[in-house]
Amino acid sequence: MLIAVFSDSHDRMDLIDLALFQVAERGITYGIHLGDYCSPTALEKLAASGIKWKCVWGNVDGDKLKAYQAVESYGTIDIVPEDFREITVEGRQLFLTHYPDIARIAALSGQFDAVFHGHNHVAAEEMVTAANGKETLLANPGELCGFKFGEPSYGIYDTEHNSFEHIRVTGPEPTE
Repeated sequence: MLIAVFSDSHDRMDLIDLALFQVAERGITYGIHLGDYCSPTALEKLAASGIKWKCVWGNVDGDKLKAYQAVESYGTIDIVPEDFREITVEGRQLFLTHYPDIARIAALSGQFDAVFHGHNHVAAEEMVTAANGKETLLANPGELCGFKFGEPSYGIYDTEHNSFEHIRVTGPEPTE
């Protein structure tokens, strides 16, 4: 199964639209967002995409109650109030957080197949070996907003191979 992994979209509606267009072209129906949507409008755009989302909050997500209320009727966004969450998808144990330090600790715990984070806007991936010998994929999809480095990106996680691909946001403008 392929999973879209977004982070740090920071209200860039145009880039959210382009990324959702690219994801739809690949037939992906499941997504993870690692926070910093910023406004309820950005979160609502994800909810309306038809993709099933598992989400965490970031450090600049504004009025979280208003954002949650804006998307709860869609039934496609599952977001938790904590700084992290654990999920199981296709037998893979995944850990989601916005914060790199929390992510590294989780990866070193040896409890997860993959750990995802955002926050620093740096697209990265590595295999981390825990003390128990378990290797865990630790990945950051980069910044969907493109504000810090000018290279908007997201990732695609492959549950079958426990692998991660960085995707640059490019392509035609989506049609409505």
